[in-house]
Amino acid sequence: LARTVNEIHGDLLFTFPTPALLFPPSRDGTLSSIRVFLPWRRRPTRTEENVARVKRLVEDNPRMTTRQVVATFPTIYNCFQACDGGSRAPKPPQRAPNKTQRVKCCQDLLKLFQDHGEDFLGSHLLVQDEYWFYWDSADPTGGRFLTPLCETDSEEDDDSDGVHLQAEAADRNTMIEYLRTTGKRFLSLKKDKIRLKDCLLMWDNARPHTATDTREFLTWRDVEPVKQSHYSPDLNLFKAPAREDEFGGHEEATLAVQRAMMRVSEDELYDQLRKLWGHYHDVITVGGDCVY
Repeated sequence: LARTVNEIHGDLLFTFPTPALLFPPSRDGTLSSIRVFLPWRRRPTRTEENVARVKRLVEDNPRMTTRQVVATFPTIYNCFQACDGGSRAPKPPQRAPNKTQRVKCCQDLLKLFQDHGEDFLGSHLLVQDEYWFYWDSADPTGGRFLTPLCETDSEEDDDSDGVHLQAEAADRNTMIEYLRTTGKRFLSLKKDKIRLKDCLLMWDNARPHTATDTREFLTWRDVEPVKQSHYSPDLNLFKAPAREDEFGGHEEATLAVQRAMMRVSEDELYDQLRKLWGHYHDVITVGGDCVY
């Protein structure tokens, strides 16, 4: 029985309890206290001790990040590997990728679409915010964000600059929150690699009222659009008037990107996306004027 249990549980069971262990003799030779070492009462392994240490650390410091935990226990991953044979050892966190490399990857992806005749993406700026990269519409004056929906040509009063700055900040914050919300939810539900049709639908999730398929897609994945303030951008393709005049409107621009994706093979596109893999919480979604 001891040999069978040892084959099943491995090092989880140190020794099978013998009568000497179960009934250790007292000084006078009689059997006194009873100490039972059963399989379900086994001693904690080194792995379990490390897990307990990390758990206590995180409970005491709930805002501590993974990097801080690893910095506190620099050998913890080696301990996991030593105890578990490396089979189920967690991988150490990746170092922060080089910003220049990430920008280069995004630019390569942009060039991929430009090479296939959809050069309107070239008028977009690459915006980086911590973990996210995305393209945002650029106005002719070199502005960085979409024109606020509440702004009109008649707004030229003395306080207009302050209003515009507030609107731009609201635009940027809303866009970032939108990307983080959809990106994290998509990550939690993603099992296989992202398909191109999923990308096309994901970039449409800011306006699900325009497509039944999009609503079904988002409902199926429990993705909800972020509620937008009146300052926030529409989060659609080229909603600003300048973009509509130049490219023929939102729908035409959407179809243009779809045509580009149809001409680009999945292998070619994913070859570019793989360069970015791991920089975005293991999720890459191409969404209209967004890559996140």
